Amino acid sequence: MTHWSDRPLTEVVRQLTPVAADLRAALFKGPFLPESHDALFDGLPALRQIEAGGRQPSRGSLATSARLIFWNVERLRHLEAIAGHLKAHRPDVVLLSEVDRGMARTGNTDRVAILSERLQMGFLYAAEFVELGLGDVHEQRDHAGEVNAAGFHGAAILSDLALQAPALIRIERRGEWFGLDRHEPRVGSTIALLAFIAVAGEPVLMVNVHLESHCDPQTRAADMRNILQMVEGLAPAGRVVMGGDFNTSTISYVERLANPRVLIEALEQDPMRLMRPEPHEPLFAEAAAMGYDWKACNLADQPTTRRPAGSIRPPAKIDWVFTRGLVVTDPAILPAVLPDGTPASDHEGLMLTVAPD
Repeated sequence: MTHWSDRPLTEVVRQLTPVAADLRAALFKGPFLPESHDALFDGLPALRQIEAGGRQPSRGSLATSARLIFWNVERLRHLEAIAGHLKAHRPDVVLLSEVDRGMARTGNTDRVAILSERLQMGFLYAAEFVELGLGDVHEQRDHAGEVNAAGFHGAAILSDLALQAPALIRIERRGEWFGLDRHEPRVGSTIALLAFIAVAGEPVLMVNVHLESHCDPQTRAADMRNILQMVEGLAPAGRVVMGGDFNTSTISYVERLANPRVLIEALEQDPMRLMRPEPHEPLFAEAAAMGYDWKACNLADQPTTRRPAGSIRPPAKIDWVFTRGLVVTDPAILPAVLPDGTPASDHEGLMLTVAPD
């Protein structure tokens, strides 16, 4: 059976269709049945839409190359710090995942609209999830008694360039966050947000990806294959830069949850497992089969997770960039650090410059 989510979505709106607060409150009470999630997934217009907002583009194209930043900004909680980092590096395009809109944990503000104004850029925004509650267990505690104004959590692309032919890929529709077992009930799925820019007279498709963390390497590979197939329909054999949070943890979430020693023992056998996950994550083979490279796009053996002081979690390289048909220069990691040295996000940013080959 085919679904509407089996193809890229191209509906662009001025504002995502709201999901009423009373509906979100009613859904939070359950029951959390798979068929209920399927009906909501199919019935909420916001999950099919791309919002275009912010400033009008001031540039139509780039003459030679494009400087890009991909960043999982963890709710965009530390907006001013993130904005400062981005301004300092003057990217042509910014691609962000885990961006809140109307969530109590981030002041019930429109984070992408505020950031786009700080950067004087336009934006595209799509909802990954409609949040039914206040967030994770820590956010539930810190914001007890508050109510989400909109309940959106999603991805964004920001630029002062013309963002052409926007598209949204709903990577899967498993509905595994719809329930209380993960303590953060949601409706939706992981997504990729896409748009073309013109570089040296050539169209370059930018793909902003967020893969599921609570699954296994085989599932991530299947999700990657789904993305690649849909991208191929939009840019057959074309120039593509794909980046974001691929959650290449190398071990299934269920295994790690059931027995924390699984990862410890795996690292004892291969200490570089989390820095060089390719042998354990078949999504890299999926990308290679479609002509994508990642070795020139990413700094080898550099973690992309940012842990607070005292954390016992091992550093890992879970954020990546893949390219095809492009020359890559100046790959770098943007440290996610606040002025006091604490994390601005739990992920570092990824920077690189691309040009048509």
